Amino acid sequence: METFFKVAGWTTAAILGAAVWNVFPEYRTIISSILVALFICYVFSVLVGVTVRRLIGDELLELRLQTNATADRLELIDRKVTAVLRDALEQRQARTQTLPFRPIVSARTPEAVRSRDPIGSVRNQITETVNQ
Repeated sequence: METFFKVAGWTTAAILGAAVWNVFPEYRTIISSILVALFICYVFSVLVGVTVRRLIGDELLELRLQTNATADRLELIDRKVTAVLRDALEQRQARTQTLPFRPIVSARTPEAVRSRDPIGSVRNQITETVNQ
């Protein structure tokens, strides 16, 4: 659709330009000067567009290369950190396996719990007082 509007616009401009060229011959110098100026501006805008696209393409390529280099460095750091953490885990597992085994003594007898619980001892005293 955009191409259609461009073709229609240029065709209309050409027809109107030919009509003005033939109807007003005294303005031919002005019309030809305007056409030359428009052509120069059009060529200049095309050159600027091509140059900008090339510069942006070069910058994008450079950014892509930098990103790839950064990703490679991050991957290397990740491998190193993984190796260090794996080594630390192996050392920890080896250290826990060589420790002497201490059996855990269950301190869940009612007397042991009461002796460690100050609030429980107060509660027990209140219960004994109420029971008497």
